Parts: sequence; structure tokens; C-alpha cells
Amino acid sequence: MKKSCVVFVHGFTGGEGTWKNNNGVSFSDFLSADYEIDQAYDFYEFDYYTKIASLFDSATVVRLLGLVGFGSGKVKKNQPIRRISELLSTYVRTNLNSYDSVIFIAHSLGGLIVKDYILNHEKGDTPEPIGYLSLAVPHKGSIAGYLLGPFNLNAKELQPLNAYSDALNNAWIDTKESLPKAQYYIALHDECVDEVSALPFTVKKSDKFVVDHDHISICKPSDPNDFVCAQVAKFLKSRIYDFTMSELATTVFKPESNSYEKEIFVIKMILSDVGEKGIDDAKGSFFHAEIITKAADKKDRITLQDLQTKVLSLYQQSYNAHSSKLEANEVFAKVHDLLLEQDSKVLVSGVNYINFMHKKGLLHQLANKLTNQVTWSDKIGVQDILAKM
Repeated sequence: MKKSCVVFVHGFTGGEGTWKNNNGVSFSDFLSADYEIDQAYDFYEFDYYTKIASLFDSATVVRLLGLVGFGSGKVKKNQPIRRISELLSTYVRTNLNSYDSVIFIAHSLGGLIVKDYILNHEKGDTPEPIGYLSLAVPHKGSIAGYLLGPFNLNAKELQPLNAYSDALNNAWIDTKESLPKAQYYIALHDECVDEVSALPFTVKKSDKFVVDHDHISICKPSDPNDFVCAQVAKFLKSRIYDFTMSELATTVFKPESNSYEKEIFVIKMILSDVGEKGIDDAKGSFFHAEIITKAADKKDRITLQDLQTKVLSLYQQSYNAHSSKLEANEVFAKVHDLLLEQDSKVLVSGVNYINFMHKKGLLHQLANKLTNQVTWSDKIGVQDILAKM
């Protein structure tokens, strides 16, 4: 079974048709046509009741129609964002709880509903929200809300400075460092949501996309190359990469399968009389660094190269300070103490899957060369290493 799903959430007066273009092809059809995306995600649409006027679904009319054999017999009315968010929570926990994670693609009012859901999501409940794609969402309200606000609850909540919506956006701002990855799409010809309102706060340029659409067409890509569809596909693939790298980062090192006894970095430690436990730790670190280095994309490889340069600098500082006074085993410990001390300082990377184990491994990758750039004793030369290989 796939580990993640994507949920589309329509906006004010929307429904199933929100996501279909004039040819009847849905947004999710274009996305799932990509093999990589189709293998990683299942797609769902969350629907909720939203009408400009709900006269025919009111209790009085429904009961009267029921008496003469017409109507559904079910009373419905527009609900506030908070209640629809609770309905979304029930939907996710009931239908999608077998997934590890969920990404939301939300339009207009739907984006506010999803924000409320994410802010009230309890850590540890599955699926975990890992993505939020905001399509023409009025984070700071819409002037159009004033037109229908006097007789429509949802329209009233869409008005600028509405108490609940304003508090919702402030809560989003206050927790922005811990929110799932998000992107914000602004419709260039949007007649309902202007650019200022389409952003909850000042976002990075890389998370903001202006597209050649209006408020309605932004949800109805004409083909897979439509800017919205193409960028959403890129986002979904980036999360696939993140899943893959996170799983690789937790791969268990098995000494019996990876002894590394003939590797240069191990020979250097043996010749320098580094303790057995230190050597075992170095092997595990090297193993993890090798895995992520080989699998990393271009952007992350640059990050890893930068980290390795910093790790080398810290090694050189510590080695120069201690190598003439201490035994190799103690020098080894001092170097690793400094790396640990700087783990969340100089060595902070901003890449979630890179941990301290990988950073130590970057050092042992440098040690795995037939040079003295990284060594544990000045007494050990190249010829000594060659003799052991």
C-alpha cells in the first residue's frame, strides 16, 4: 500500500466540478498520469456542503417536500470554517488513517478549512500533514465576502478582518516554523482574492507562484504542462525524494555485511591504535554518509560538500590542538567531541534527514583517501597504510 495520499479541498460553493476542466479531465488525472507520482500517492477529494443560499435544504422546506414525496429528506446548511474543519478531521481519521502522511491541495475557502485542520492536528495522529498547496486562498479575506456576507455564513467569514479568519491567519503565522511544507499560488486575473490576501505572510520567493489564471480556472489545468499542474507535480516529487532520503537515513548498519576492514579510513585507525568501539562507530558513520551522498540530489550534494568542508575545518582545529599532547585514541575522542558540540551550530544544515551520524561519516569519507589530510597519528605514513591493504 502507498504511504501517502493527496486530498483536494474545494472552496466556497464548489464541489466535484471544481477540479475538472472543460474536457472533463480532473486535476488528479493529470497528476496520476505521471508514473512516479502514481506509484507514490493515492488521490481523494473532500466534499462539504456550501451554497450561496440553502433555502431548499432548510429544515422547513425539506420537511414539506418530504410530505409530498420529494427531496432527499436530509437537512443541510452552511457551516462555519471551524465545523467544516472538524468534518475534514473525521473524514481523514476515518478514511485515510492507514496512510503515513497527507498532502492537501486546497482552493479558496478550502484553504482556510485545511489551515484550521492542520493547526488542530495532534502530532502522532496518522496521516501526518506534510504538504499544503494554497490555490487562490483568501488568507486575509476577500472584498467579495461583503456582497454575500449579510445572508451567507461562509461569505461573512471570508470578509477582511473577520474575527475568526483573522485569528486563524495569526495562528498560522505564529506557528510557521513548524508547519508542513507549503506553496502559495496566486491567480494573476483573480477577481476575488488579490495578491496581498493570497499570501498569509511574507513567503520565500521559492514558495510563491503567480500563474496566468483567474479564481476559478486555477483549479482546472488544461493539460499537464499548465504552470499550476506542472509545479504541483514538482512539489509532489520533491516530497517523494524527501521520503526516500528519510528512509535511507534510518537504514540500519549491519557490520557483518559491511566490515570495511580493507578501507583506508579503518586501516588508519587500526594503525593509530584507536579503540575498537571508536572504529565500530566510524564504520557505521561512514556507511550512513556513503548512502546519502550517493542518493542526494544536486542541491543536497552542495549542502553535503559544504558540511564536509566545515567538518574538515573542525577536525584540523582539534587535531592541531591535541595531536602533540595526546594519544591517537584521545585525539579521536576530542575531534568527535568538537563535532558534537558544533552539531547544532556550525554544522547545522537545514536538511531534515542529515543527522550527526552523517556528519561524522563525512569526516571518515575524507579519511578514506591515501593521504594525510585526515589521520589520527603523525607517525602513520602512506607506506604503512599500503602495507596493510
